[in-house]
Amino acid sequence: MLSPFIQRKIALAFYKYDQSKNGVLEKEDLQIIGKKIAEYLGFKQGDYNYHKILDTYTKAWDNYLASADQDGDGKVSLVEFLEARANMDATQVEKNQEFNKLMFDCLDLDGNGTISLKEYEAYLKALGETNQESIKRGFESLDINQDGLISRDEYAKLRSDYGTSEDPEDPSKWFYGTF
Repeated sequence: MLSPFIQRKIALAFYKYDQSKNGVLEKEDLQIIGKKIAEYLGFKQGDYNYHKILDTYTKAWDNYLASADQDGDGKVSLVEFLEARANMDATQVEKNQEFNKLMFDCLDLDGNGTISLKEYEAYLKALGETNQESIKRGFESLDINQDGLISRDEYAKLRSDYGTSEDPEDPSKWFYGTF
Protein backbone atom coordinates (compact mmCIF):
# COMPACT_ATOMS: atom_id res chain seq x y z
CA MET A 1 0.00 0.00 0.00
CA LEU A 2 1.19 3.48 -0.79
CA SER A 3 1.89 5.85 2.06
CA PRO A 4 -0.28 8.96 2.37
CA PHE A 5 2.69 11.06 1.21
CA ILE A 6 3.18 9.01 -1.98
CA GLN A 7 -0.58 8.99 -2.57
CA ARG A 8 -0.59 12.78 -2.35
CA LYS A 9 2.25 13.07 -4.87
CA ILE A 10 0.64 10.57 -7.26
CA ALA A 11 -2.70 12.40 -6.98
CA LEU A 12 -0.99 15.69 -7.80
CA ALA A 13 0.52 14.15 -10.94
CA PHE A 14 -2.88 12.68 -11.86
CA TYR A 15 -4.60 16.04 -11.67
CA LYS A 16 -1.82 17.75 -13.63
CA TYR A 17 -2.24 15.14 -16.39
CA ASP A 18 -6.04 15.43 -16.38
CA GLN A 19 -6.07 18.20 -18.96
CA SER A 20 -9.79 17.93 -19.67
CA LYS A 21 -10.48 18.26 -15.92
CA ASN A 22 -13.12 15.51 -16.10
CA GLY A 23 -11.67 13.44 -13.24
CA VAL A 24 -10.17 10.69 -15.41
CA LEU A 25 -7.10 10.31 -17.57
CA GLU A 26 -7.53 9.50 -21.23
CA LYS A 27 -5.11 9.21 -24.13
CA GLU A 28 -6.32 12.61 -25.30
CA ASP A 29 -5.09 14.21 -22.07
CA LEU A 30 -1.54 13.12 -22.84
CA GLN A 31 -1.88 14.24 -26.45
CA ILE A 32 -2.98 17.68 -25.23
CA ILE A 33 0.11 17.87 -23.02
CA GLY A 34 2.35 16.85 -25.93
CA LYS A 35 0.80 19.52 -28.17
CA LYS A 36 1.18 22.18 -25.49
CA ILE A 37 4.83 21.30 -24.88
CA ALA A 38 5.54 21.43 -28.61
CA GLU A 39 3.84 24.80 -28.91
CA TYR A 40 5.60 26.25 -25.84
CA LEU A 41 8.89 25.12 -27.37
CA GLY A 42 8.00 26.93 -30.59
CA PHE A 43 7.09 23.99 -32.83
CA LYS A 44 4.13 24.04 -35.17
CA GLN A 45 1.94 21.22 -36.38
CA GLY A 46 3.78 19.66 -39.29
CA ASP A 47 7.24 20.15 -37.74
CA TYR A 48 9.21 16.96 -37.11
CA ASN A 49 9.74 17.81 -33.43
CA TYR A 50 6.06 18.65 -32.94
CA HIS A 51 5.10 15.15 -34.08
CA LYS A 52 7.96 13.53 -32.17
CA ILE A 53 6.70 15.09 -28.93
CA LEU A 54 3.08 14.21 -29.68
CA ASP A 55 4.02 10.61 -30.56
CA THR A 56 6.02 10.20 -27.36
CA TYR A 57 3.16 11.45 -25.22
CA THR A 58 0.76 9.15 -27.07
CA LYS A 59 3.13 6.26 -26.32
CA ALA A 60 3.11 7.32 -22.67
CA TRP A 61 -0.52 6.22 -22.59
CA ASP A 62 0.46 2.84 -24.03
CA ASN A 63 3.46 2.40 -21.72
CA TYR A 64 2.06 3.77 -18.47
CA LEU A 65 -1.64 4.25 -18.40
CA ALA A 66 -3.30 1.66 -20.61
CA SER A 67 -2.37 -1.07 -18.14
CA ALA A 68 -3.92 0.97 -15.31
CA ASP A 69 -7.27 1.01 -17.14
CA GLN A 70 -8.67 -1.97 -15.24
CA ASP A 71 -12.13 -1.93 -16.76
CA GLY A 72 -10.97 -1.25 -20.33
CA ASP A 73 -13.10 1.86 -20.82
CA GLY A 74 -10.21 3.98 -22.14
CA LYS A 75 -10.19 6.02 -18.95
CA VAL A 76 -8.07 5.83 -15.81
CA SER A 77 -9.60 7.00 -12.57
CA LEU A 78 -7.53 8.26 -9.66
CA VAL A 79 -8.20 4.97 -7.85
CA GLU A 80 -6.93 2.98 -10.87
CA PHE A 81 -3.92 5.31 -11.15
CA LEU A 82 -3.02 4.83 -7.49
CA GLU A 83 -3.54 1.06 -7.66
CA ALA A 84 -1.33 0.78 -10.74
CA ARG A 85 1.45 2.60 -8.89
CA ALA A 86 0.96 0.51 -5.76
CA ASN A 87 1.21 -2.70 -7.81
CA MET A 88 4.26 -1.62 -9.78
CA ASP A 89 7.18 -3.96 -9.25
CA ALA A 90 10.89 -3.19 -9.52
CA THR A 91 11.12 -4.34 -13.15
CA GLN A 92 8.29 -1.99 -14.13
CA VAL A 93 9.99 0.89 -12.31
CA GLU A 94 13.19 0.13 -14.25
CA LYS A 95 11.26 -0.07 -17.55
CA ASN A 96 9.63 3.26 -16.73
CA GLN A 97 13.04 4.85 -16.12
CA GLU A 98 14.04 3.84 -19.66
CA PHE A 99 10.83 5.31 -21.07
CA ASN A 100 11.41 8.45 -19.00
CA LYS A 101 14.55 9.03 -21.04
CA LEU A 102 12.37 9.23 -24.17
CA MET A 103 10.15 11.73 -22.38
CA PHE A 104 13.30 13.71 -21.63
CA ASP A 105 14.17 13.80 -25.33
CA CYS A 106 10.88 15.62 -25.97
CA LEU A 107 12.02 18.47 -23.74
CA ASP A 108 15.64 18.63 -24.85
CA LEU A 109 14.86 21.26 -27.47
CA ASP A 110 18.41 21.79 -28.69
CA GLY A 111 19.44 18.12 -28.40
CA ASN A 112 22.40 18.89 -26.13
CA GLY A 113 21.56 16.14 -23.63
CA THR A 114 20.28 18.50 -20.95
CA ILE A 115 17.12 20.39 -20.08
CA SER A 116 17.40 24.11 -19.52
CA LEU A 117 15.10 26.24 -17.41
CA LYS A 118 13.27 27.28 -20.61
CA GLU A 119 12.68 23.65 -21.60
CA TYR A 120 11.52 22.68 -18.10
CA GLU A 121 9.26 25.73 -18.04
CA ALA A 122 7.54 24.54 -21.26
CA TYR A 123 6.84 21.21 -19.58
CA LEU A 124 5.38 22.75 -16.43
CA LYS A 125 3.33 25.29 -18.34
CA ALA A 126 1.84 22.45 -20.39
CA LEU A 127 0.78 20.88 -17.09
CA GLY A 128 -0.84 24.13 -15.97
CA GLU A 129 1.84 25.62 -13.72
CA THR A 130 1.74 29.40 -14.08
CA ASN A 131 3.74 30.62 -11.10
CA GLN A 132 7.18 31.66 -12.38
CA GLU A 133 8.72 31.48 -8.90
CA SER A 134 7.49 27.89 -8.49
CA ILE A 135 8.88 26.98 -11.91
CA LYS A 136 12.26 28.48 -11.02
CA ARG A 137 12.32 26.89 -7.56
CA GLY A 138 11.33 23.52 -9.02
CA PHE A 139 14.07 23.69 -11.63
CA GLU A 140 16.69 24.68 -9.07
CA SER A 141 15.62 21.80 -6.82
CA LEU A 142 15.77 19.27 -9.66
CA ASP A 143 19.16 20.55 -10.80
CA ILE A 144 20.93 18.38 -8.25
CA ASN A 145 24.49 19.34 -9.18
CA GLN A 146 23.51 23.04 -9.57
CA ASP A 147 25.03 23.40 -13.04
CA GLY A 148 21.96 25.18 -14.44
CA LEU A 149 20.85 22.09 -16.39
CA ILE A 150 19.06 18.80 -15.79
CA SER A 151 20.80 15.82 -17.40
CA ARG A 152 18.99 12.91 -19.05
CA ASP A 153 19.90 10.54 -16.21
CA GLU A 154 18.91 13.08 -13.53
CA TYR A 155 15.55 13.55 -15.24
CA ALA A 156 14.80 9.81 -15.50
CA LYS A 157 15.79 9.21 -11.89
CA LEU A 158 13.86 12.21 -10.55
CA ARG A 159 10.74 11.29 -12.51
CA SER A 160 10.94 7.75 -11.13
CA ASP A 161 11.78 8.91 -7.59
CA TYR A 162 8.72 11.15 -7.60
CA GLY A 163 6.52 8.08 -7.24
CA THR A 164 8.75 6.19 -4.83
CA SER A 165 10.60 8.56 -2.49
CA GLU A 166 9.16 8.87 1.01
CA ASP A 167 11.56 11.70 1.81
CA PRO A 168 9.65 15.01 1.98
CA GLU A 169 12.93 16.82 1.23
CA ASP A 170 13.74 14.77 -1.88
CA PRO A 171 14.09 17.13 -4.86
CA SER A 172 11.88 14.86 -7.00
CA LYS A 173 8.83 16.27 -5.22
CA TRP A 174 9.20 19.32 -7.49
CA PHE A 175 8.99 17.29 -10.69
CA TYR A 176 5.45 18.49 -11.47
CA GLY A 177 5.89 21.98 -10.09
CA THR A 178 4.34 23.35 -6.93
CA PHE A 179 4.00 20.68 -4.29
